[in-house]
Amino acid sequence: MSANPHLGQRATISRQKKLSPIWIVPIIALLIGLWLIYDNISKAGTQITLTLSNAEGIEAGKTKIKLLSVDVGVVEQIKLSEDLSHLQVLARIQPEAQALLVTDTQFWVVKPRIGLGGISGLNTVLSGAFIQLQPGKSRQAQEQFEVLDQPPISPNGALGLHVNLVGKIANALHVGDPVSYQGLRVGRVVSTRFDPKQRSMHHELFIEKPYDVLITDNSRFWTTIGIDFKLDAEGFKASIPTVESLVAGGVSFGHLNDQPLGHPVQPDTLFELHPNEETARQQVYDQYLEYVLMVDDSVRGLSNGAPVEFKGIRIGTVMQVAWHYFSKARQAGDYAIPVLIRIEPGRINDTEQRNLSVWQARMTQMLKRGLHATLKSGNLVTGTLYVDLNLSGHANAVKTFARFEGRTVLPTHASGIAQLEQKLTNLLDKLNQLQIEPVLSGLDQNLQQSAQTLKQSQLTLQEIRNLTVSVQQLLNQPETQQLPAHLTATMQHIQQVLKGIAPDAPMYRSLTQTLQRLDQVLREAQPLVRTLNEQPNAVIFGRKPSDDPIPLAPAATTNEGTP
Repeated sequence: MSANPHLGQRATISRQKKLSPIWIVPIIALLIGLWLIYDNISKAGTQITLTLSNAEGIEAGKTKIKLLSVDVGVVEQIKLSEDLSHLQVLARIQPEAQALLVTDTQFWVVKPRIGLGGISGLNTVLSGAFIQLQPGKSRQAQEQFEVLDQPPISPNGALGLHVNLVGKIANALHVGDPVSYQGLRVGRVVSTRFDPKQRSMHHELFIEKPYDVLITDNSRFWTTIGIDFKLDAEGFKASIPTVESLVAGGVSFGHLNDQPLGHPVQPDTLFELHPNEETARQQVYDQYLEYVLMVDDSVRGLSNGAPVEFKGIRIGTVMQVAWHYFSKARQAGDYAIPVLIRIEPGRINDTEQRNLSVWQARMTQMLKRGLHATLKSGNLVTGTLYVDLNLSGHANAVKTFARFEGRTVLPTHASGIAQLEQKLTNLLDKLNQLQIEPVLSGLDQNLQQSAQTLKQSQLTLQEIRNLTVSVQQLLNQPETQQLPAHLTATMQHIQQVLKGIAPDAPMYRSLTQTLQRLDQVLREAQPLVRTLNEQPNAVIFGRKPSDDPIPLAPAATTNEGTP
């Protein structure tokens, strides 16, 4: 009997290992932890870095970042940069605001500020400063930003136009200065920059909508200065800007009254900044003809920029007095003052104003007809002069004209003041030739005789005054005033006595005749006495004329006899 080979082997049973239930709890806890970490990170937002030069009013964990007064972030940490030149602020932005973090997003610190535009940020006095976020329009994300020192003049998204100006250092502007159009504020200065190589100032302006349509290719910009008084050959002018421009300065722009508005310009167009309005308006006349005046008279009072007029109409400008005075083109012994002037056709509203060839031919024709220049006084107070062009009234057979430094020389006549001075000089020369000493000697003798006569007249007048006073005193005495009454009483007494005398007696006749004569004398003396009472000095100076005298009635005759 054979043996079974499998009887000697032992059966082997394998068991599969299972995960213990005790591990379920840690796994669940791990998953919850991972979810909490993810949720915390996703809700924490994005961390950004802000660079600024001063962290005044900013505190870690307290200072908020706001957009339209809504919190969108918070400052977490403030630290110095590695080179110690600035500060770095680490802030956390909420997830819903992460899309706002693009390249042109702006940040600035809101705190109390006092400026020309007023007082702002007063609400931060109690709540503390915060950082304002202004969204940008870019789609490129960014996590590092530079905090602005001042709030932006033109926030991102503001409608308007940006233009650039270039000017001299003396015309420098400041950020925030107003931009005005005929006294109306239409924008602000956004930024300023100095170019040391070109020694010029570059300014960026923001013109708010709807005023941006005022900026055209014919616009002219100038610096707004304070109260400007000007007294020149054209008279007295005063320019008084708005109160804001008077305090803060700023820049103004405008157009010429007789020029079209022009075409709109593209953003960031470059314009020139002029020092004042007059200079800006002069630059418009960029087409001109140049001539030279050789002035023999004094040019005192004639300055650069003085007007050139033709029969009272301004057609040009004096560019330079004593232009190329030491030129080799001068002839020996010629000391006339060369004055460079410009004829600017654009000043006359003419369809041919920009055709210089037409004006060149016109000026040549006028020169042949006797066109000449004269220096005239424009203001008697300041003594300023201007150039007056006029025609002599008859044609001159002149085909060629003198030239100086490549410019045609206009004939110059003496001014009216110079002619007046010449006439006065000739008159004084004639007066110097007169023999005035004998005339003055005779005049002195006549004056001495007149003085003596006057002295004698004064003595005579004094004597007359004394006599008048004596007569007045005599008339004022009571005895003199009672004399007519005494005479009348005496006459009455004599008449009574005569009544007792026979009419045929010679004594009667004699007394009657005497009484009649005495009565006639008294009648004639009455007007004299009345006149002396009314005007005591009538004996000397005569009686003042009066109304015609009324004749006296005839004397009554007596019945006792004929006189």
